[in-house]
Amino acid sequence: MLRFAGIQMLVGKDKSENLQKASDFIIAAKCAGARLICLPECFNSPYDNASFPEYAEKIPGGPTYEMLRKLATENNIYLVGGSIPEECNGKLFNTSIVF
Repeated sequence: MLRFAGIQMLVGKDKSENLQKASDFIIAAKCAGARLICLPECFNSPYDNASFPEYAEKIPGGPTYEMLRKLATENNIYLVGGSIPEECNGKLFNTSIVF
C-alpha cells in the first residue's frame, strides 16, 4: 500500500517563505507515513498571471526544483511539485515537477 498526502497551503509573496512552508508540509506528511506527496498548483508564487514572470525559474536548476529534488531523494518519497512558473527561452509555462 502506498499512502498519499495532498497538501493545501496558503501562498504569499515571499518565495523563500513559500518554499519553507512547502518543505515543512512535505516533512510532516512523510513523518505521517505518506510516500506519495502532492503539492498544490503554484505553491511557490501567488496565483496571478502578472506575478509569473517574477517567480519563474529555469528547470532543472532553480531553487524550487532543487528543493524538491533534495527532499524526494533524502526522504525516499515520490513527490509531485504541484506546478510552478517556468521560464524557458523567453516563454512562460505552468510546469509540474515530479520526482
